[in-house]
Amino acid sequence: MRKFVNLTPHPITIFRTDGSTVNVEPSGKVFRLREKDVIVTEIDGVSVVHRQFYIAPEDLEVFSDPSAVYIVSLPALIALSTIKEPSLSALTIVAPDTGRGGVRDEKGNIVGTKNFIVL
Repeated sequence: MRKFVNLTPHPITIFRTDGSTVNVEPSGKVFRLREKDVIVTEIDGVSVVHRQFYIAPEDLEVFSDPSAVYIVSLPALIALSTIKEPSLSALTIVAPDTGRGGVRDEKGNIVGTKNFIVL
């Protein structure tokens, strides 16, 4: 079984196809996109910003074990897919599917996922 490394701040429950579950606690390291806002206009006294997301090279240091499965947020996964970094292509980086693959409780809150997303 491969080791999951949860790079989100939230515990993740994975519902396997055999009915068992795996709880993956946060690793203590969070892979977040850095952001910069540029004000582009104002509407009725409210600033409208263009949010630019980026990844700094030192952020990639969290991906150090090629045998691990790294779990990141979907926005982070999308941003990572745009980077042409050879060391990333050898890694398994996924995001929890909280859409169609999301498992919800009786109140509609997401309690886990049945799928991972890759790009």
